[in-house]
Amino acid sequence: MNSNEFKDKLTSVAPEVPEHFHNRVEMTLENIVMQEAQKNNTTKQTNKTTGRFSRRTFTIALAVTLFLGAAAFAAATQWHLFDSISFLTGSGTPKNADSVMQSDLYRETVNNVEITVREAGYDGRTLLIQYSYRILDVETPYAVTAGEIFGSNLPDGMSADTVVESVPEEAIEALAAHGIGSWIGSAWIDGRELDMSSGSGSVVMGSTTPGEIIYTNYYRLDHGGVSLNGSVQITLPIGEKQSDEYLSNLYDSETHTYRLPDKGVVTFAYNAGDTASKTEVIRPDRETVLAEGTVCVREAVFSPLMTYITLSLQADPERKLQEDELDIFEDWLFSLELIDGKGNILFPDHYGLNGHSRTAAEFLYPYMDTVPDELYLAPVDENGTADMDRAVLVKPDTL
Repeated sequence: MNSNEFKDKLTSVAPEVPEHFHNRVEMTLENIVMQEAQKNNTTKQTNKTTGRFSRRTFTIALAVTLFLGAAAFAAATQWHLFDSISFLTGSGTPKNADSVMQSDLYRETVNNVEITVREAGYDGRTLLIQYSYRILDVETPYAVTAGEIFGSNLPDGMSADTVVESVPEEAIEALAAHGIGSWIGSAWIDGRELDMSSGSGSVVMGSTTPGEIIYTNYYRLDHGGVSLNGSVQITLPIGEKQSDEYLSNLYDSETHTYRLPDKGVVTFAYNAGDTASKTEVIRPDRETVLAEGTVCVREAVFSPLMTYITLSLQADPERKLQEDELDIFEDWLFSLELIDGKGNILFPDHYGLNGHSRTAAEFLYPYMDTVPDELYLAPVDENGTADMDRAVLVKPDTL
């Protein structure tokens, strides 16, 4: 699918959005192509992530997510996991990634499929895991490259060997024929079931290695009330697929959870260390009163991998009586950029809004090597001018 085809598809499923946001998406679509990921096994996981966000926000955010993730494969980084989730972490490897990332965590061959847990990392909020299947009796790569799609008419900045499409259906079918693959949408940490809470997801891609399929999972542990410290055992159900009967026997009707399986899983150790010492948390709690209602930054977290900003939203009571409460803040939220005290946009190529509900919104930005003395989320017009009268404080100049 080329960019024009995807723009048509996006238009058919997504409602109208503010002009500022629309223009940014248009510019993105002109330069990169869509990876049609999150099919099959990932569809169930994706559906689980949408509960606390508006359907409209999630639909558009997912589109941008997949575009930016596809483009990232052009970059060569030390930690390859970040190539597939640049929509979260920005392009390249975060400078302090070495402090939380670990590699070569597990490898075994089952039914002539080599299963490898390649990389994992945890920054106090998000657990990242990349694993791969290499079907040993397949001699051709599953990757679809920019060169195959565009020929010599490559978009600016994209190389011919950039992986730009999700893994083809034949790869999933080949994996299933070997009886291997994810057979339940859960994971376990130290034997405790971990469901994919809101904000979690998975990206699946082919590679230039014959028979290889690469999965990158991101789990928002904080949304599920989970925090990691020290050495933990992580179990993924990504080995030999188990029967429905076996799966039903794992279900605990009292706790409504699945017990730790004793087969069909991969278990590896990850040392999270003292994560609290690796993050900086700021709670400015300074309100901004808008026509729509009152907003403030509940928490800003600066981790070795990402920047997390959570807003509280309190709609004006009169407005709530007149219109859909969920839509009151949308135009304002869509227009926000992260800026410093001088009005400079810090991440002009990164769309930060990760989702919102009636009472809260979350923005995700890449890691910041140097955090400015003062930070705001402010509406920015098409000329790059910030409206400070409608800005909300993220980090004050004095703490």
